[in-house]
Amino acid sequence: MNDEKHLMIIKKYKNQIIAKWIREFIHSYPEYNRKVLKKDADVFYKFMSDLHIPAAEHSTFLAIPESQKLFLMRNVSISHVVHSGQLWIDAILWFIQENPRGKTIPMSLTRKIIARVSLYERHFLHQYNTVTKELLSGQEKTITELHEARLTIIGKMAASMAHEIRNPLTAILGFLKILRNQISIQNYQKINSYLDTIESELLSIQMQIAGFLSFSKKDTIEERFDEVSSTSIIDNVLALISPRLVNDNIELIFQQGEDIKLEVQKIAIQQVLSNILNNSLDALSEKEGEKSLMIASRLEEDEFLIIISNNGPEIPPEIKDSLFIPFVTNKKDGTGLGLAICKQIMTKNNGDVTFDSSPNETSFRLSFKQR
Repeated sequence: MNDEKHLMIIKKYKNQIIAKWIREFIHSYPEYNRKVLKKDADVFYKFMSDLHIPAAEHSTFLAIPESQKLFLMRNVSISHVVHSGQLWIDAILWFIQENPRGKTIPMSLTRKIIARVSLYERHFLHQYNTVTKELLSGQEKTITELHEARLTIIGKMAASMAHEIRNPLTAILGFLKILRNQISIQNYQKINSYLDTIESELLSIQMQIAGFLSFSKKDTIEERFDEVSSTSIIDNVLALISPRLVNDNIELIFQQGEDIKLEVQKIAIQQVLSNILNNSLDALSEKEGEKSLMIASRLEEDEFLIIISNNGPEIPPEIKDSLFIPFVTNKKDGTGLGLAICKQIMTKNNGDVTFDSSPNETSFRLSFKQR
């Protein structure tokens, strides 16, 4: 009997041999699905028994790269693949030894089948090693890129914090110099007001730090909500920017509306107002000719509004839709965290901040829902 007739016997008893392989495989790895194993086994059995087709030209052998992807998708361990090959050899030998028809299979044919299984296994393992090396290389590259991105974000956060606390620190130093001078000439009447300003600025720095920490999801000490005067919030911030208005020759137009009681975090809202006003002053510093800053407050239905407008350059169209997203900015020395924190603070205080910008005017609108 030639090899072709012996192969017919092996093909005839295919289901018995596959059943043997599945039983042994499930015994070792009970988590696998029998239907999936049966489908895979049918494909591999065809490869084993198609000896008339050279192994390297067989469709199953050529499909190894695709099988790799499937195995990785299923998260199959490489040890299972190795064990599977050994179980195929055991199943073939079991049939030859235990089945009367199998005992007629010559050893030369048995060796060809075993060699074919071993060749498939070696090539599969070689390809698996290549693919995993590529994946590891890709993962290392991704980790490196994430690490570099994280360092960049940390750098931006640090730069932004320095930028945001520079103004209140400058104000504190200025008032301390004035305070020292007033003490030396025994002019005590204004000392309390200077101390109040210093305290306010230190609280502002505390809130700036709390704002930055909120982006990292760290627990921070929350400022309590108090009922405060809308006029006092605006006046306090205007007092701090007055030197810049004078130095940069900027006309201030203040349309003060009704004094409204707001239940908000006072220092945090002052931080928002200060940030937007300083951004407006920064924008006006780029403008030639007349510079004007307008602040208006008014009550509209169930909202109290503070509107800050300037006649500086238009906000670039490419960043308008993402202006409140962290790290989006068009400032040379900006970091793009200020407005993102402002948005977060306003949301927390039952309000919102929006803007509109044209070549003639840019306006930011702070809205507070009235309870």
